[in-house]
Amino acid sequence: MNFDFLISSERSGSNLITKLLDNHSNYCGPTPPHLLKTFSDVMDGYGNLNEEDNWVRFIDDFHEFFYCKIGVWALNVSKEELLNVSPRNLEEVFRHLYQEEAKIHNKTRVFVKEVKTYGFFNFIKEKFPESKFIWLVRDPRDMALSWTKSPVHRGDIVRAAEIWRNDQKETIKFYEGNGSRILLVKYEDLITNQQYELRRICEFLAVDFEATMVEYHKNKISKENAVQTDNWKNLQKKIIKNNSRKYLQSLSEEQIRFIEYTCHEEMKFLVYDFEYALLQEYQYNQLYKDLKKMERHEKPEYQNIDSSEKFKRAKWYKKFLQIKSLKQDG
Repeated sequence: MNFDFLISSERSGSNLITKLLDNHSNYCGPTPPHLLKTFSDVMDGYGNLNEEDNWVRFIDDFHEFFYCKIGVWALNVSKEELLNVSPRNLEEVFRHLYQEEAKIHNKTRVFVKEVKTYGFFNFIKEKFPESKFIWLVRDPRDMALSWTKSPVHRGDIVRAAEIWRNDQKETIKFYEGNGSRILLVKYEDLITNQQYELRRICEFLAVDFEATMVEYHKNKISKENAVQTDNWKNLQKKIIKNNSRKYLQSLSEEQIRFIEYTCHEEMKFLVYDFEYALLQEYQYNQLYKDLKKMERHEKPEYQNIDSSEKFKRAKWYKKFLQIKSLKQDG
């Protein structure tokens, strides 16, 4: 079964493009449990997986973490089923999980949404050599605005801009050496020229274009996932065609100039126009200090989200930290 992967920053339309592909007759694109991001760099901490105790310990963590996910899958997988996966390694357990979900939906290909994909790009290239990548990028000023509005994302303009810059900076390194395997798609083009961009994506992935892809919001599981968190609420709506350049009305000149300075090299590479002349370094340094003072760690709106979602997120994060601790221990 073919596996293809998304490269994208958060708050950049990653759920949209995943659900567009999920609504293709060939592709299964479930909501992300972030398994490779979590496990790919800690596997040495489990030791030799051919030793029974190590294998059981890994599967215990993998299974528990999978069921900490926010999103809804059709698959119900037991720990015993995963213990029987062979050969004993991360990629086979990961592959098994996604393949079984795809089979339930009668799909023949998988589209995997992860974040910070560049961190395990080489792992994917080695373990999934047939895979291709869709690199979805959004204007950093709109991404940062969306970040500030998200009740579950900590930080505001400063953190968002730095994350966008670092994500694109690291991805550009791989893009320049692996261009034939990576298709760059701009969020702004995707929402305004849907059919053209989806045809381009389908051609790259070597599947037929299907006009019904844009009807993802009618999909039963998309509807179920839309109510799991405020950040996915648009999954039950049609594509919002005018959802760009919102920063012009909602961000101050200082905020826009800060983002443009922070991200200017990557914006130039990705051909995003600037609203203002670039700040001088001393101006940027002062603006950074001023904006950093106002940066919110946790947003008041977080307290208004459903208690069950808060519980899930806390449980997910606790398990995530426990697994990541293996990187230091191993």
